Amino acid sequence: MYFKLIIQVLGGLVLFIFGMTTLSDSLQKVASNKIKSIMNILAKKPWASVLVGLSTTMVIQSSSATSVMTVGFVNAGLMTLKTAIGIIMGANIGTTITAQIVSFNIIDAFSYPLIIVGFVMFFVSKRRRYKNIGMAIIGLGLLFLGMNLMKQSLEPLKDNLGFKNFLLIFSKDPFLGLLAGLIITSILQSSSATIGLLIALAAQGLMPITAAVPILFGDNIGTCATALIASAGTTVTARRTAFAHLLFNIFGTVLFFTLLYGFKLGTWLFPHIGNTVPHQIANMHTIFNTTTTIILFPIIGLFEKLVVKLYPGKDVVEHKNAIFLDERLIKTPAIALDQAKKELHRLAKIVKVMLDAAFARLNNKDTNLEKRVLDREAAVDSVTEDIIRYLTQVSRQSLTLTLSNKLTNLMHIAYTTERTGDHAESMLYLMIVKEENRMIFSKIEIEELGNLNDKVISMFDILLNGMENGNIEIFENCERIEAEIDEIVKSMRLNHLKRLQKGESMPLSGVIFSDIVLHFERTGDLLYDISRNLLEIGVS
Repeated sequence: MYFKLIIQVLGGLVLFIFGMTTLSDSLQKVASNKIKSIMNILAKKPWASVLVGLSTTMVIQSSSATSVMTVGFVNAGLMTLKTAIGIIMGANIGTTITAQIVSFNIIDAFSYPLIIVGFVMFFVSKRRRYKNIGMAIIGLGLLFLGMNLMKQSLEPLKDNLGFKNFLLIFSKDPFLGLLAGLIITSILQSSSATIGLLIALAAQGLMPITAAVPILFGDNIGTCATALIASAGTTVTARRTAFAHLLFNIFGTVLFFTLLYGFKLGTWLFPHIGNTVPHQIANMHTIFNTTTTIILFPIIGLFEKLVVKLYPGKDVVEHKNAIFLDERLIKTPAIALDQAKKELHRLAKIVKVMLDAAFARLNNKDTNLEKRVLDREAAVDSVTEDIIRYLTQVSRQSLTLTLSNKLTNLMHIAYTTERTGDHAESMLYLMIVKEENRMIFSKIEIEELGNLNDKVISMFDILLNGMENGNIEIFENCERIEAEIDEIVKSMRLNHLKRLQKGESMPLSGVIFSDIVLHFERTGDLLYDISRNLLEIGVS
């Protein structure tokens, strides 16, 4: 009997989690672009960020997904810690909607119709958007079906005195309930799943509110595990975001434990928050997160400082949005173009870091080098897009011939710098392919690549120095270095051919070697091209 019951409950829980995941993933696909746009536009003020977190979580039905997304935005440099904290506060309120939905008995009648409607919509629709909506409806139906299965499976335990007494332990010792909720939710990676299980037990009269509440508090702390895992290997600020989520829920738990068990307000409060235990659980979940937000939101600045104090560290984040381009200056083209030039200087510095990290990967297996390149590649693409959009807006103004030529050159530099970043990324992938296939470069090959890298980097340094200090004459050196790079490449290819003929180099590793040389050569050509454009416009 008990084995069958356990299997049925676990089956219902799996259906519930699978339905929740399907619902969340499908809704994210439907609304992902809009959600990202809303996050970037509205999340500039604390009150707006709370609304963004709340609405996003209500749409995608997963606070964990919102938290992970927020950690990603912070890691990308698109969002400040203060804004992220506001979004997480809103997400914690938004996630209570799921508990409110499953606390009603109406879900019993809706599970199968929803699955049928979603199935028909998914298979009949030809557009991807409607297919995703169909999958979201199927997910909601599976969520309800899993809830029903859990409730039905637990029905035989209604008269089991031993099981009831076991659950009452959590009423007598709330700290055990807190620990149970924390562990279960950390394992399931879903606070909604744990709360769904609590409501299923309560619907059969097995879970009194006094036992459910401490588990509920532990569940709120356990749900932070997803964001904490997602923050591993990210920037310090991104890890602080996940830590802020944990600190938020710990603060709420300490507050409510003190009020309900220290001042014994639970006896008075519980009867007033719902007519049935399932509703009391859902309402307590909402009260917990809403009250904690109301208390911490007015002091969000102090809360941010506390997070920084408790989680010290320093990191450098490459902002993936332009930082020098001011829309208000567009009507003053001369100044606007100078700002674009500053942004291009920043863009070039990012690409140089990419090139350094990509070459360092040749003899270093540190995966952080890969992350350094790929994160900056995303930044280069984003900033280049911002620069081109900004210059296009400036081009619509009334420009003199000099300013028009300057704008054309700046736009060309933007595209060329972005292509240079692509070569750095391609070199990184070649280094990874070499390592994965256990290819070996000879000592002389490594030395040749090092010399070539030094020449390209020296040209990069000249460009950055000239752009920063306004030294036009220094760009003349780029032509000489570019010629030297061509000679080095020619010599390297001749030497490599001789090594292949003598059997001193393997054909497959030779292909990788030649491709790396080619990317260096193209990079030198692009840097020389940038120097020609800078000479034409002059550097003030």
